[in-house]
Amino acid sequence: MGTNSNRQGMGTLVFILFGPIVWAVHLTLIYGSQSSLCAFNPGEDRAGGDGLVISIILAATAVCIAIVGFSAVRAGSVHALIARVAPPAEQVGFILATMRVLAGLSILAMFYGGLGAVILPGCDQLR
Repeated sequence: MGTNSNRQGMGTLVFILFGPIVWAVHLTLIYGSQSSLCAFNPGEDRAGGDGLVISIILAATAVCIAIVGFSAVRAGSVHALIARVAPPAEQVGFILATMRVLAGLSILAMFYGGLGAVILPGCDQLR
């Protein structure tokens, strides 16, 4: 019984934090790629090949928002995929509501993070 409750607890925790986890991956993708492209293109004045950086940022933002949005809409099946154990019946409402609120905040943060990375010049601050 202990192994099952540990698996359920960890799976539920990862499920609840799915939005913030994808948000962290999003930040790593957009700012890591921007910094890398700026570092390896020292001749560029602005965002190290603006078109490529903006394409990476927009693609990463769109994919991450779509993943988190899908997980919020299909929360039951995503929980079953992540936790591999059904949540306790008395806690399902709380778990789903908490996950959806954090997913919504993460979507908003990813949108604004991607918008800021596209609008503001990135390479100027790195030099």
